[in-house]
Amino acid sequence: MLLSTLGLTFRWLILLLLTLLVSFIPSGITNYSVIYLLIWIITLFKGWIIIEDFMELKNAPVFLRRIVYGWLIVNTSAVTLVVIH
Repeated sequence: MLLSTLGLTFRWLILLLLTLLVSFIPSGITNYSVIYLLIWIITLFKGWIIIEDFMELKNAPVFLRRIVYGWLIVNTSAVTLVVIH
């Protein structure tokens, strides 16, 4: 149980650091497509951590996991596309 708690704490710290990384991306960069791609990738990675560890879908049926991952990809992509246009 202690190892599981430490693992979740470590993953939570990773999520926190990734959020801080995204919020402190320099505003002087002129190539916004690179910034949007970077933020999109980081957001997908954070979603993957949340789905696997905090929602505990590691051992869920494959069908359910595919639905949740599909939801993550569609929503993240839709928000990114809305911001770009």
